Amino acid sequence: MKVSIISLIYQSGRLADWVHDSVQRFTPLIERGQAEFFFVANDPTPALVRHLGARGYAHIVNHNVMYTDDELFRLGYGRPEYISRVYRGYNLGVEQARGDLVVLLNSDNFLSPDWLENLLKYADRSSVISSKLVERHHPVLGVFPGANHAEFGSTADTFDEPAFLAYAARIRKTGLERGGAYMPSLIHRDVALEAGLYPCGNIAGGSFDEIVRYGDEAFFDRLASIGVTHYTALDSISYHLKEGELADATAEAEPAVGAEQPSVRTFTTAATSTWVQPSVERVRDSMAPTKVHRSFIERLTIPGDDAPRETFRQLLASSVLDVHQREQVEIALALLDEASADAARRAARAARHNRRRRAVARFVGTRRADAALRLMRLLAQPVRTVHRSLRRLRRRLDGELVSPA
Repeated sequence: MKVSIISLIYQSGRLADWVHDSVQRFTPLIERGQAEFFFVANDPTPALVRHLGARGYAHIVNHNVMYTDDELFRLGYGRPEYISRVYRGYNLGVEQARGDLVVLLNSDNFLSPDWLENLLKYADRSSVISSKLVERHHPVLGVFPGANHAEFGSTADTFDEPAFLAYAARIRKTGLERGGAYMPSLIHRDVALEAGLYPCGNIAGGSFDEIVRYGDEAFFDRLASIGVTHYTALDSISYHLKEGELADATAEAEPAVGAEQPSVRTFTTAATSTWVQPSVERVRDSMAPTKVHRSFIERLTIPGDDAPRETFRQLLASSVLDVHQREQVEIALALLDEASADAARRAARAARHNRRRRAVARFVGTRRADAALRLMRLLAQPVRTVHRSLRRLRRRLDGELVSPA
């Protein structure tokens, strides 16, 4: 199996039909046996499970462990609670996929001709490739900055398919642009697993209501940390109803009578902490300087969080370790200190870059800010070279002036 295409679904049988029809019509690789499509029925209603079974749609059922806001905050996550369950559903889909590559869809995406082929032609292990997203203007959420704004409907029943397909054909062009929307996105499955998948929620700051990083941003940060760059394919076009399932929840389709019920796998998923509680063995076994090691250390340590260090300090203070074990714990502590210092330096560099980018964006606009910063760095390089040469010359002259005659 080459590609696994995954969509969450929660409650709307009507929307499940709409998404399934879109995927089947515009993905010929499924008929050729090179791709699969399945739903993750994520905390589904009983009516939805009956509907999926009656229609014969490939799906797995996921029941998430429910947490209070306080419990999620103790794990490092912030509002809203339901987004924790969304990310756990996607993670389960990736884990259960059979394809070498996975594509994650929103539960209200509609595709267009050649959408998958135009993702695959750009795909490699150092990239995550997103479709060019087209969105309606949501009254609360607006339009995602990386998407095109066009109004083709807000529910499956009001969707203007002919107008959207004509629009997709008109704007489609060969090429990539850096960044973009986060779904639909194609990535190598093992690369997504190496990066650690989505965190189990938005990353909290000082309180449950303070969000310092959204979960999809955090996942793409994890990918970037292991050398995976985010691009948008300008010839792969998808429409997003924007919370279409919430708007379409009352449009429940009736299940087909007498349809064959497929075998269904059911899972229960729990949230994990934003950092991984380490063991001496895991730290020791991951000491080789590989991408996996760097990713592990970054997930292990959150700047300002002393929980892993405290664990190892307690071990050192105890009398249960032999000489070899004590040596490994000391190595683990040194690794954590080094990783924390590196993380702090990276955060400071990122903060400086963001300040510069915002300042430049005020003059040239957001889309041109990165190019302007690259040009400024290029122009500054000769100046820095001359400045270093002058400093060396000044030190040499100062040394000659103070040396004895």
